[in-house]
Amino acid sequence: MTLCQGTLATAGEHIPSVISHFVEQNKIFFVHFRDVKGNAERFEETFHDDGKTDMFAAMKLYYKYGYQGPARPDHVPTMAGEDNKNPGYELLGRLFGVGYMKGLMEAAASNNLMLTVEAIYLQ
Repeated sequence: MTLCQGTLATAGEHIPSVISHFVEQNKIFFVHFRDVKGNAERFEETFHDDGKTDMFAAMKLYYKYGYQGPARPDHVPTMAGEDNKNPGYELLGRLFGVGYMKGLMEAAASNNLMLTVEAIYLQ
């Protein structure tokens, strides 16, 4: 499945629980890593650091379960100076999303590395 975090968050799902449920079954093949504010009746797509989902918790779960598939920042707000010809897909917002994701990936990878080292040390 393509796991679209924003769509499921809009529907009221707890994203870390959804990720755990499907990734441990190897059912996720593509991730739309995005976030929202609001609910199904009234929502707004946000930048990755401004929605209701704990995006670091989400990224840590992808690492914990060894997810190896593609992920993209998906929809982002249009930034000042962009013409909005491609709403949700303008360049500056997507660059922000990619950078934010890279930061979370590095933090999740080092977090898991530390957990692994601690687990080995405690044995």
